[in-house]
Amino acid sequence: MTTYWKSLEELAKDPAFEAASHKEFLHTPEELAEEDLQDEKSGVTRRDFLRLMGASMVMASAAACTRRPVEKIIPYLNKPLELTVGVPNWYATTCFECPSTCGVLAKTREGRPIKLEGNAEHPMNKGGMCARGQASLLNLYDPDRLRAPLEKRNGSWEASSWDKVDENLSAIFKQLQDKKGKVRLLTGYITSPATRQLIQEFLSRFENAKHIEFEPLSTEELASAQSASYGGAPVIPHYRFEKAKVLVSFGAEFLDTWLSPVEFTRAFSKTRKLKNGQMSKFVCFDPSASLTGSNADLHVPVRPGDELKLALALAHELVVLKKHSPFAYDSGIVSLLTPYSIETVAKETGVDAKMLQALAASLWQHQGESLVLGGGYSSRAKEGEALHVVVNFINSVLGNDGITLDALNSPSLQSGGSFAALNLLIDEMADAQVDLLFIYKTNPSYTVSAGFKFEAALKRVPVVISFADRVDETALLAGWVLPDNHYLESWNDAQPQKGLYSLAQPTIAPLWDTRSFQESLLKWGFTPAVGAPLNWHAYLKNYWDQNIYRRYGTLSSFQTFWESVLREGVLDTRKTSATHAPRTFNAEALRGIATPVVGNALTTRLVVYPSIPHYDGRSGNNSWLMELPDPVTKITWQNYVSVSPSKAVQLNVQEGDVLKLKTASFEAELPVHIQPGLHDDALTVPLGFGHTQIGRVADKIGVNAFQYLSKKEGGVSFVSDVTTSRTGKWIHLASTQADDTLHGRPIIRETTLEEFTKNPKAGNEAGIVPLPSMWSGHKYEGYRWGMSIDLNSCTGCSACVIACQAENNIPVVGEKQIRKGRTMHWLRIDRYYSGDKTENPKVFHQPMLCQHCENAPCETVCPVIATMHDDEGLNVQVYNRCVGTRYCANNCPYKVRQFNWFEYLRNTPTPLSMVMNPDVTVREKGVMEKCTFCTQRIQEAKNKAKDFDRKVEESELKTACQQSCPAEAIVFGDINNPDTAVSRLSKNPRGYHVLEDLNTKPSITYLTKVRNV
Repeated sequence: MTTYWKSLEELAKDPAFEAASHKEFLHTPEELAEEDLQDEKSGVTRRDFLRLMGASMVMASAAACTRRPVEKIIPYLNKPLELTVGVPNWYATTCFECPSTCGVLAKTREGRPIKLEGNAEHPMNKGGMCARGQASLLNLYDPDRLRAPLEKRNGSWEASSWDKVDENLSAIFKQLQDKKGKVRLLTGYITSPATRQLIQEFLSRFENAKHIEFEPLSTEELASAQSASYGGAPVIPHYRFEKAKVLVSFGAEFLDTWLSPVEFTRAFSKTRKLKNGQMSKFVCFDPSASLTGSNADLHVPVRPGDELKLALALAHELVVLKKHSPFAYDSGIVSLLTPYSIETVAKETGVDAKMLQALAASLWQHQGESLVLGGGYSSRAKEGEALHVVVNFINSVLGNDGITLDALNSPSLQSGGSFAALNLLIDEMADAQVDLLFIYKTNPSYTVSAGFKFEAALKRVPVVISFADRVDETALLAGWVLPDNHYLESWNDAQPQKGLYSLAQPTIAPLWDTRSFQESLLKWGFTPAVGAPLNWHAYLKNYWDQNIYRRYGTLSSFQTFWESVLREGVLDTRKTSATHAPRTFNAEALRGIATPVVGNALTTRLVVYPSIPHYDGRSGNNSWLMELPDPVTKITWQNYVSVSPSKAVQLNVQEGDVLKLKTASFEAELPVHIQPGLHDDALTVPLGFGHTQIGRVADKIGVNAFQYLSKKEGGVSFVSDVTTSRTGKWIHLASTQADDTLHGRPIIRETTLEEFTKNPKAGNEAGIVPLPSMWSGHKYEGYRWGMSIDLNSCTGCSACVIACQAENNIPVVGEKQIRKGRTMHWLRIDRYYSGDKTENPKVFHQPMLCQHCENAPCETVCPVIATMHDDEGLNVQVYNRCVGTRYCANNCPYKVRQFNWFEYLRNTPTPLSMVMNPDVTVREKGVMEKCTFCTQRIQEAKNKAKDFDRKVEESELKTACQQSCPAEAIVFGDINNPDTAVSRLSKNPRGYHVLEDLNTKPSITYLTKVRNV
């Protein structure tokens, strides 16, 4: 029987863990009360909460229940025509949280955005949305945003006005024009074509001006390798995962943060849904334990740098040994590949030779139906571009170019900028060759290591103007900080792929005295003339009229065209052809790669990487993201160094022990997290922490791992040789993983594709014998709401967790409360391992929420009937009855009920309270909370259907978690209606209920995990 476990302590049956797992709660009420009392006396809890929300926390007994004072309300007499109180308005716009620029629908209530959801009409994300994109709504209401422009005088910041700023800067610009000064504009990657044109027009005012784009997480090696392999300008292909039956990745974390993860998750998950008993096969070679690797059928931990050797071994097997392409008769290529036979490489890397041979055979069997991906951040070292060249060669050999990857019809425009360009700018600044520097949407003082000497060079620039929304690490060195609008306050456009355009429209007036970057350029760059745009909105419309409508418009007027695109949020002009002719691979690119040298086999290598919650740290002050458990490690509020179990033994460290990590460029202390699935020679550290100037939530938390980046020829390396030393310190990491345990129960069920093909009930063969019950059962005359979750589609990305938090006003509790097991998330993603070995176990991700049981154990023990069953199958929670006994939490076998210990949301500072959903009660302390299946959405759908005297249609109702899921793993609806998808899935042979032997009769059906091995 397969062994499943959540943590190493559980697998090892650690006595302390075993003792804790049998306790009713992680900590007894007496222990918690004593800790709370000590914290209250010392002021620790108050300081923690000031960090979270900027408000005081009220301490009281667990069962206490206070009420807010009565406040007088004011009638809404003069409302806008398009606004009806209590009825939401939806606006199509674009998410600018990262360069992916997905399509978004913003839900507003009484003029304020309260929820972001993916735009189902957008062909890229098709309604899905990532965790960071949804959490970006909270950035709009961040109390630490600047509220007016600042000017530095005598080393101190002084508030200014836009009129004064415009007057002073116009004089400076005139002086620079007269003396032909050098002007530079440093930005993050710009996906807006209208903004690009505006930048060029503005810079043309100056005789010597340049625009430099710098994105710390760009994919410059991928683009340059495409140019070397196929000629032409650097390009990033559009990857078509939905067409790939065999997928191989050399560390490209396409489900994490690589390029367009929402789009890739949706496309990849389509190939995992077992249609007609078929599914794709995915093999991942990766030094780290990434979310992408955890979803592979076969995850192979490799030493950082060995990816290139393994790619060459596959190329050798296909071309030299099997002679599968005309390249087999190119003596130069054969000579290059000859040293990299599978047997030789397998011996050097420790990777199984038979597996590599079988993989090469499978790839050739699926010519034109396979896809090989180059490395992600773990391979951004000196061999990074070479790896992409070899991958391009393999794709050309397999005939994939033009089919499963598109570099001509609609290549990706979601990544750009380079460290090389930034290096040139730094050299110019250091030589005092820059007179004026604008900085927009980038923070190099934080994202560039000290070895680049950016700050020293910046101090030699006489005039520095930042458009940051706060005095961040780079803005601190500027002379002016002119706060830009949040993207939900601004007009904009985007072109994430060639021929695919989207618009962004403001969903709320600017909360503070801020102004968009584009509006500022227009103020400074144009003299009003006949027909000249006077503001950014007019400029944007004019750009679309001149450049898009005249190319793609119909016979309708431009205004009709504009309003149509604005209403839909997207314009898709891409070629309808799904394929293009394969490009000719340049054999010289392959001949020119350097012989891969990994270094001393005894050297440990440090890899820094962007995580799903924190990316490059741009939203570090977002408490939703700080409290979101990392999808793999399940750690919150801190970064850490991950080591393999064997490496932990070698270093003689335990979970939480603090190590000093030293590279040639930087040294710092980080707590240890022991992570199965990691290569023994790899240590990994997530980026996005260690801020000093971002706000009260994130300042001085963790270590800025960008400082470990080192220069390499033409760019930067995310991989460094590292030495470690113990410090004797220990940190209690705030992890959500070990709060609840399996106790050997069959919570996860799995099978293989081979077994499933023989028997659709594979993994579920035993089933469950109908059990007698003392209850007569509920009768459902109308609706009966239920859910289905496909474990084969779910990637564990955690988008549903943030969606649930935003929809249901779930509070943030902070690191200290997480350590005590006081998480408030109504939906969690449980991560499980299987097998008896700790080094490279299989990984499972399972969304766990209230199961809305037919025979709900919580209902029978509540002394005040606060939790009860309604006539539509929902287990409802009546908050004003609950007295906080926590009997229901004790009796719930799924551990999905959360006790609200404190008034976390009391006295929330302006304007954070504006993010609250008015359709959901803001709970008082002392009550139980849990998933409601978004009962407010159910009621809204029923009310709309009632107006037409019909039942709710399946397409009209989606829970927040279902709507956000990029993988479409969650299905919700009426089980009583046999025509609904959820009803059909409840009868699927793969379907099972968690802990169904307890006879709780859950309303959630899980579909078994199937692996193509």
